[in-house]
Amino acid sequence: MALQLVLRNATKFNGAALVKSVRMTPLKTYATVVAAQRSALVKPLNLVKNVAAPVTRNVAVSAPRMAAAGGSHTALWTIERVVSLALLGVVPLAFVVPSQTMDALLAVSLVLHSHWGIEALVTDYMRPSVVGNVLPKVAHGSLLLLSMATLGGLFYLIYNDIGIAKSVKKLWAVKGV
Repeated sequence: MALQLVLRNATKFNGAALVKSVRMTPLKTYATVVAAQRSALVKPLNLVKNVAAPVTRNVAVSAPRMAAAGGSHTALWTIERVVSLALLGVVPLAFVVPSQTMDALLAVSLVLHSHWGIEALVTDYMRPSVVGNVLPKVAHGSLLLLSMATLGGLFYLIYNDIGIAKSVKKLWAVKGV
């Protein structure tokens, strides 16, 4: 209905004049409003010519760079999975065929597996942005010392005593009183 009225009365109106009279402006966005406000600001008066520049300090807003941030971790991830999978065969085999070689393989596999697992925990929960820069370094150093002491103790048990598998078998054979 409205369209019919417009079409019937179209000859009475000058369409070109109507379009020219309507001011067509694009929609104002926030950026154009802010730009217009900035250009409208009055510059302050320069009453004092020799004013020292204010002291500023640059503050980093990016995350702190971790020690292991560079490089690809795909190879390490693959090695971790291979060691975890190898433990499924090494543990039973060390008990079935007890020897110094199997005990040494078991010791290295267990220490590597536990070291990587605890290292992941330390890395995740001892972030420098949360606890500072010193505590994560102390935790990683302590973990390294603990892993080396564990491996050394297991090798001592293997080469100077009866070995890991035989020690575990003796422990399981203990009867309660």
